[in-house]
Amino acid sequence: MVGELLNFFYPIHYRIGMDLETVMCQGRISRKQAAILWLIHSRADAAGWVRRKDIETRLATWFEMSNSNVSKLLRELSKPPLSLVSQIENPDSGREKVVRLTKAGEKFVDGMVKASVDYLAGQLSHLTTDELRWGVDFFALSFRNSAREARLNGAIPHLAPPPGEIEGANERSHPPTR
Repeated sequence: MVGELLNFFYPIHYRIGMDLETVMCQGRISRKQAAILWLIHSRADAAGWVRRKDIETRLATWFEMSNSNVSKLLRELSKPPLSLVSQIENPDSGREKVVRLTKAGEKFVDGMVKASVDYLAGQLSHLTTDELRWGVDFFALSFRNSAREARLNGAIPHLAPPPGEIEGANERSHPPTR
């Protein structure tokens, strides 16, 4: 079954993922800058700050980027005409910086979210609400360690079967009939 999931990697990554990144950029920023904004949006502490080192570590992994490239991207995002992030010295450690979205950055990320939802709604318009819920539940269980651990401990039941046969999903697992 895991091998069957692999068949979806390229369609998800290239057909949806890359197009989604383009939509998120809104014609104003690069994919790498969009990743930085999304990281800040999704990983910020209660006050809205993210350690710059955390951004550097993630981008180095995702895009094979150096810290100096990340510095350049953050400078571009912090200066006009964008002014989407601000950086300050970490009050808890003079050796590192922290980064947060500005008001303009928050507004831009809100636009990223809206554009992404609109795009995905179009791409997934052929699915029912139940099928979408099943997909969301599947990914939630797949990528959240706490949900996986809760399931192992019996606190979360296994998902019910999908609401219907997914067209073409089992073409590789069943030989063609003649």
